[in-house]
Amino acid sequence: MIREYFYIHSQQTVFMECSEIRRQFITYYESQGFRFLPRAPMLHPSIPMSFVMSAGLEQVETSLSKTKNRNGNQFVLVQECFRHFDLEAVGTDNLHLSLFEMPGAFTFGKNVKKDTVSQMWELATKIMGINPEHIRVSYFNGGKIGDHDLPEDTLTYQAWQNIGVSEDKLIGLGMQHNFWLQGGGINNGQSRLRKCGTNTELFYDLGSDNTCGINCQPGCRCGRFIEFTNSLFISHHFDPATNTLIPLDDPFTETVIGTERVAMILQKVSSVFDTEVYSPFIDTIHRFVSNTNLPDTLIRQSECVIADHLKALCVLAADGAPPPGKNGRERIIKLLIRSILSCQIALGISSDSFMSPLIISLIYPNGNGTALKIQEKIKGYFESESQRFQKTIERGHREIEKMLAKNKGKTLSGSQILQLEKENGVPHLLIEVILREKDMHYPGAEYQVALKKWKPETVKAGFSDWYLFPNR
Repeated sequence: MIREYFYIHSQQTVFMECSEIRRQFITYYESQGFRFLPRAPMLHPSIPMSFVMSAGLEQVETSLSKTKNRNGNQFVLVQECFRHFDLEAVGTDNLHLSLFEMPGAFTFGKNVKKDTVSQMWELATKIMGINPEHIRVSYFNGGKIGDHDLPEDTLTYQAWQNIGVSEDKLIGLGMQHNFWLQGGGINNGQSRLRKCGTNTELFYDLGSDNTCGINCQPGCRCGRFIEFTNSLFISHHFDPATNTLIPLDDPFTETVIGTERVAMILQKVSSVFDTEVYSPFIDTIHRFVSNTNLPDTLIRQSECVIADHLKALCVLAADGAPPPGKNGRERIIKLLIRSILSCQIALGISSDSFMSPLIISLIYPNGNGTALKIQEKIKGYFESESQRFQKTIERGHREIEKMLAKNKGKTLSGSQILQLEKENGVPHLLIEVILREKDMHYPGAEYQVALKKWKPETVKAGFSDWYLFPNR
């Protein structure tokens, strides 16, 4: 239905590849007086337990801190972003990626919202060629943070009206959607100040045929509205120790787009994995699939996970990511590798020639010499981790048989699957495959219920779930 909608109703939209989207973004903002900055490496000392996740703020601030004269107030760059907390969402919908590209434009100084709004609209509709009839706009309609009541962002609302966006396409949303608060953290034993401010977003509306109900609007997660760009108006620090807002000495505006999401719109496809960047890899992976007894949705999801995670590994390894291990970045690499291996097993992919061509095609732009070094690096990571993972799976098989015997012919419960995953290190995907091979029901809904109950406990304990996988 989504694919049909794009073809029927997006005749004004022009096909554009990701490389061209990236180029158009840079060229447009350079024409507006923005100075180009190079991308940041994915490893940054300010994020020691993970990889660079912002749209470039860390890179911009680091570059500017090296000189007293920052040579202007406007900068543009293209930055890869990696989010370990989105790993489990990859393949479950048409938008999520763990690694994605986010071109960004930064203006330091007073937030001139009318200029930012005008640039967003011109870039989306005239430069990118997105049909304005299908664009919806959100803005901040008020809320509360700490001890402060925040008013509606009437300046942004009026700026959108002034460029011709009709009132029915302007949607006011609250703190959850249109107020940005920098992630927390500990700095020298003290709670750090967190930058914050209102934001405004552009969504592509797939139409009422794809809605979840009459109250569906931008911000809904049903898939009807694709957020593809937003602007943050960062004006204050929030002090969590005192619940107060402190005006920034140097406020700034950050405008970003999601390259893959814009490509999804302009290429008239129903998923980021159907864009020209990912579809060749999905097709290659599919040719190696031998386990055709799985549901098509599970096959597709596993193929998407391999494509996404392998691309993330290539980018992270090229920037110096460490080998898989027990802590921080090492554990993230471990999770990526084990997820890929799990999907390979589930899909019945055993060919030794499966991985190398994919890796080479993903890292070829870095040059042949560099590509071969990265390929060998990733190959070594897989070899060492797959041996440990195989032992984990063998132990898991034995534990599954014990549980099934204890259940006296009944399938595993959701809580048992969660236990096998979190305590024994067996991914739920492989548990599902094992149960299917035994012609037993996989209680997916029951597992999700157990998982939701487990996650709040990890938060209370002060951990995130990616950090609690067993050291096996």
